[in-house]
Amino acid sequence: MSNQPETNETPATGYTPAPRKVGLPRFFELLGRDLWAFYRASFLCLLGFLPGTVLAVFGQMGGSALLTVLGGLLGGLIGGPFLSGMIDTTLRALRDEPGYWWHTYKRAWKQNWKQSLLPGALLGLFVGSWSWMLRAQAAAGNTSTMMWVASLAGIFVCTGFFSWLLAQVPLVDLPLPQLAKNAGLMFFGFFPRTLAAALLLAVYWGLTLLYLPFTIITLLAFGFWLPVVIALMILYPGLDKVFKLEETLSARRDAEIEERIAESQPTFHNK
Repeated sequence: MSNQPETNETPATGYTPAPRKVGLPRFFELLGRDLWAFYRASFLCLLGFLPGTVLAVFGQMGGSALLTVLGGLLGGLIGGPFLSGMIDTTLRALRDEPGYWWHTYKRAWKQNWKQSLLPGALLGLFVGSWSWMLRAQAAAGNTSTMMWVASLAGIFVCTGFFSWLLAQVPLVDLPLPQLAKNAGLMFFGFFPRTLAAALLLAVYWGLTLLYLPFTIITLLAFGFWLPVVIALMILYPGLDKVFKLEETLSARRDAEIEERIAESQPTFHNK
C-alpha cells in the first residue's frame, strides 16, 4: 500500500501545475498517491455486493433462474451506493481533487446513495439475467454461433451503457431517464472510449466470475478498484468534455483561495 498522503494540497496562488501525465505514467502516479483510498473503497464495494452474489451463486448451483436473477437484483440494490462511492473516489483522484478520503467518501455516500439504488438494481438485474442465460446456453450444448455472438454483443452494449450511466451518479443530480439519455449519447459520441472501457470490464468480470471460487484472491487484491480506475481513465475525457469537470474544479479552487486570502486579511475597526 502507498505511504504517500491520500490528499492533495491546494496549490498556492500563482502556481501553474505541470501538464498531467497520461497513459501508464498517469496510472502509476494515481496508484502511488491514491492506492490505499482505492483499495478501501473497493473493499467496501465488495462487501456491499456480497449478499446478492452469494444468493446468485446458490441459484446457479441449484439450477434456479429465479434465485440467480434475484441475487443479481439484490446485489445491485445494496451494492449500488458502494459502487457509486468507488466511482466518486476514482473521479476525485482523476481530478486531483484535495480532501481526506474518509470524509469525502462519507459525504458522497450520503449525497448519492438514493440516486444510485435504481441504477445499481438495474445493473444487478442485467448481471443476474445474463449470467443465467449464458449458463443455460452452455448447458444446452447446441447453441448456434449467432446466438453466442448476439449474447456477447448484448453484454458489450449493456456494459458500455452502464459505464456511462453509473459514472454520472456522483457528478450530477438528474432523474434516471435523463441519466439514461446522457449515457446513450455518450455511448455513441465517444464510441472508441466506450469500446475500450466495455471490453476491459467485460473481460475482467467475465473471467473473474467464470473462475470463481479460484479468483477470490484476485477479488481481494484487485476487486473493483483496478477495473474501475482503468475504465474511468478511459472515459474521463468524455465526462470532462460534457460536464466541464476541470473547469468547475478550477473555479472552485480559485474561490477557495480567494476566501482564504480574504480571511487572512487584517481587520481594522474604527474607534
